[in-house]
Amino acid sequence: MKHWEVVDDFGDSIRIEWNGSATFNFQTPRQGEWVDYHCFTHYGIDNENDALEIALEVLAEEVQDIKMQMMQWETVEVKEIAQ
Repeated sequence: MKHWEVVDDFGDSIRIEWNGSATFNFQTPRQGEWVDYHCFTHYGIDNENDALEIALEVLAEEVQDIKMQMMQWETVEVKEIAQ
């Protein structure tokens, strides 16, 4: 297993776990242990650099999705307050 630890746009630590083949896990610290919260598979990886690049792209997409959801909730809250 290969691990990389990164900090996302929200300041949270995330560990990327790669099995050296095609499987990735994103992990978050919970009560002193790393816990899987997202798993994905990507075939055709040639080396560790490719694996990290792919993982960071998927993580960036995930963060973008979260930001979009947060913006939608902010809009809903504003509409509810304005009524």
